[in-house]
Amino acid sequence: MEPSVSVRFAGDGEGDAPLVVKDGVIRQYKYMTQVMDGEFQEGQERQVCIEKISRPIGEVVLQQEVDIVDSLTKDNLLDALIALDYVHFDTDQIFTTGSNKSLLRRIHRKVVIEGWLADHQLANNLLDSFARYPFIARFVHCHPDICAAVRPFLRKKPDVIGEQWRRRERGEAENDAVKAAVSLVASLGDDISYDAFDVSRQELARLLTNATGSTTLSAACAAIFESDEFSSCSTATVRPFADERGGSVECMGFAIDAVGLPPPYAPYASDDLPDNAISDGDAKLTEVAYPHGDSDATRPAIRLHDSPTLMDDDKIRMGEEASAGASVRSFGAKLMGGWSWLCGNGRIIGADALAQQGLGDIRLKDVVLQMTVRHFPLRVLALHYVRMCVIDRDYEEISKMAKSMHRKVADYVVFNMALVKRHRLPLMLYWAAGIEGLSRHRAQDISSALESDFFDISDVPAVLPVVPLLPSAIQTAFKFFKTSSRGPWRIRMTTKRPLTTSTSNSSTERQHAKRRRPIGIVWRPTMSDSERKSPHSRARGAVARMARERRERQASKNSRTEQPLCGSNWDVTA
Repeated sequence: MEPSVSVRFAGDGEGDAPLVVKDGVIRQYKYMTQVMDGEFQEGQERQVCIEKISRPIGEVVLQQEVDIVDSLTKDNLLDALIALDYVHFDTDQIFTTGSNKSLLRRIHRKVVIEGWLADHQLANNLLDSFARYPFIARFVHCHPDICAAVRPFLRKKPDVIGEQWRRRERGEAENDAVKAAVSLVASLGDDISYDAFDVSRQELARLLTNATGSTTLSAACAAIFESDEFSSCSTATVRPFADERGGSVECMGFAIDAVGLPPPYAPYASDDLPDNAISDGDAKLTEVAYPHGDSDATRPAIRLHDSPTLMDDDKIRMGEEASAGASVRSFGAKLMGGWSWLCGNGRIIGADALAQQGLGDIRLKDVVLQMTVRHFPLRVLALHYVRMCVIDRDYEEISKMAKSMHRKVADYVVFNMALVKRHRLPLMLYWAAGIEGLSRHRAQDISSALESDFFDISDVPAVLPVVPLLPSAIQTAFKFFKTSSRGPWRIRMTTKRPLTTSTSNSSTERQHAKRRRPIGIVWRPTMSDSERKSPHSRARGAVARMARERRERQASKNSRTEQPLCGSNWDVTA
């Protein structure tokens, strides 16, 4: 006879018969398994009293998975989820024979299909509960549809995010509640990025300050960019040389070119691939360079040490270089349609090590690239705030944000400001003006951008007040940019739509702006006839043309990686 447990509930009367639960059901609950651990005699029953679950809810949750879902209603959903958390339902297993759907997945499907979260009170209650009940937190962060239903209420309750932010600041381990908070903020950022959620600049500022426990928006942004704890990561694997791909693959939205380098190995740091690069998947692999060898499901990992990242050389350490304090891994940011790229290699595994692993005959087509993208959703919201400052032409606020950050962090971000497609002139100059002690390297980046790139003529008046506050090298480059000796400025009309300057955030007005497609104006200096004939002018023109063509090639090469807006770290291992 199958062992069983008699369950009573707080509030049961003398006439209430106990609920008899069989062993097969009890094994679903970690809370109850200890009752079943003793020796059983045939027909024996054990009895337990559950004080924090009412009988009606107990009758719902103490069943097989399929029966639990069938018994759920909109009215008892929240109480049932809390009860499942209390009895520690084992969400890591599937107890229905022959099924591939977990209990969480089954509940999610019923909630979505029935449209229960259209009830604002229920959605609000889920938002209020995920911090206390891990089962509800997992229910939220494992299912994007649940995140989407709960997300709109974040604007009025940013403190639920702040609680999880502070837990990570205190060094507490990441748990389901933290993951739920990160997922909710990421969902909000995605919707704002794709213009599916209207939020005002003031609302966004309030959310950022409350979420980080800061007193000002500038302090909030500093905390967001100086901490790398409040994040999530996604990992994917791909074989870049399999199926005649030739090393060119797309992984999680990023275009990747992997190549083999013929021996002997030598470091290669150029932006362009070498002429003797190998893309034939049948080529024999003699050693592994950075990105390096990892594993797939069928082959043991070749891991001689920890995986490197593409940007380890630019790791940003907070405080003194020799201190063991906090550090921020370098990060990439894409602003308003800008693009960026990374490249590099370094020896990881030599030919002798491959032979020792029994992989002396491995081919390029056997290499598996593992890519991990770490996403920082609060940085996305902070960058959206920067975008809104541009729309409102409140450039002083941009300087305040840069000034509040650790210099090395702000110094890194200014490089990304110099790569955006629109309004890059005020963005990079006002950001740079807020950095005390801007590095010479970044000043050179800005100077080069001023000397070689096109800018929107309407942005020039806005930056005139801030130019005197910048390093002398940038001031000199700006004077060259503004009063070139090469002759009059030529205005070229384009159909590229600049960012709207309206302070309204309504989707209706933005749609009207898209239909109007205003004409943007970009400018560049022109040469006189005598200058065109000068050998020096022709040489300068050739250099400029080569640089421009190289940028255009790189832009075309990286066009697949464009996203509306994101803030991520990404590590690549192979």
